[in-house]
Amino acid sequence: MGFEIKLAVRYLAASRLQTTLLLAGVAVGVLVFTFIAALMNGLGVRLTDDITGNVAHVTLAPELRTPRSFLAPDRGRALFAIQPGHDEVAVIRVYRAALEVARRMPGVRVVVPEVLGNATLARGAKAVAVVVTGIAAEQADEIAPLARSMLHGRLDLGVGNVLVGASLADDLAVAVGDRLILRAARARIGPGADAVVTVRGVFRLGIQAVDERVIYLELGAAQKLFDLASGVSQLELKIDDVWQARALSFRLGRATGLKASSWLDGNARLQEGLGAQASTATMIKAFSLLTIAIGVASTLFLSVMRRRSEIGILRSFGIGRAAIVRAFVLQGALIGAIGALAGIALGLGFAHALLAITTRANGTSAIPIDPAQGEYLRALVLAVIASALAAVVPAWSAANTDPLQAIQS
Repeated sequence: MGFEIKLAVRYLAASRLQTTLLLAGVAVGVLVFTFIAALMNGLGVRLTDDITGNVAHVTLAPELRTPRSFLAPDRGRALFAIQPGHDEVAVIRVYRAALEVARRMPGVRVVVPEVLGNATLARGAKAVAVVVTGIAAEQADEIAPLARSMLHGRLDLGVGNVLVGASLADDLAVAVGDRLILRAARARIGPGADAVVTVRGVFRLGIQAVDERVIYLELGAAQKLFDLASGVSQLELKIDDVWQARALSFRLGRATGLKASSWLDGNARLQEGLGAQASTATMIKAFSLLTIAIGVASTLFLSVMRRRSEIGILRSFGIGRAAIVRAFVLQGALIGAIGALAGIALGLGFAHALLAITTRANGTSAIPIDPAQGEYLRALVLAVIASALAAVVPAWSAANTDPLQAIQS
């Protein structure tokens, strides 16, 4: 094998300009491969983070109850029925057991009990319909990033405090410190039906429906407002791998007996878009590898034609066909390896430079490129394989050279 390596290196060193241009071609191909990978993978990560960063990955809720009929005769219509919309709101009344099961499930990062309900938020003569999210004060920032989304005030869900969205605050013309009246849409009659709350923070999550209609209240206060005793509306979970949400929700549903849903269930279009994006990126990367293979094959064919007499002399000295094949395949592999390493260095540097140039003052980048997602090891392996395979046909042509004809020519 030592002879084949020496022969491959000698042939590459003998045509320095040709070898340099070939290495440059391989480096550019790998540069395109890594840049596309960093850009497309970074875009996928950003889109996923934008969606999953503000919502629960898995939600556990009580099963919806089917309205029941009473005293129904064997034939004809039911005499009495609970009509949809007139039955009690579904609540997880004993949720702590399900909470512990979810917390102990591998892959679950955090579990947050919540109370949800419709209410009216009023200031003076103006009232706006809102959706109340009741959440424990110490867990207020674990599902949606409220702390870093605060425009005014602070994340304070103490007794009697409320957080409102920026659009809702503009609609009601309220600021931090203002007091409002909060009334549950289906509140019971009597004391506690209304609550006087103080605005302690104004947030903007960037989701229009949330910024316009959602307010955050302390969990106990929300339970009292909606007369839920110690029950909750749902359990929301954050998990380590967001793409395992569907499988994990299935296991949680079976373990807790609750209705489990994942963020993937409501984002089918995102999955389709990411799939199409991945297919496009794969095609571009495949074309870059094809370019490398064509360049290596054509150059080595020229090398075989120029060195027919040399190859004939080697064959006349007893060098076998297998050795000739190995020498030319090694040339292709060396070209792929050296060119790929140069392309990886260029791709990594270009990605970091582009990220630095396009970074805004708030720390986000205008271009969703992630240098860590460049698939550099894959690019190196595929470039070496493509170059080695591209050298097989020229190597076979060289090995089949007739020594006598080659020397005579």
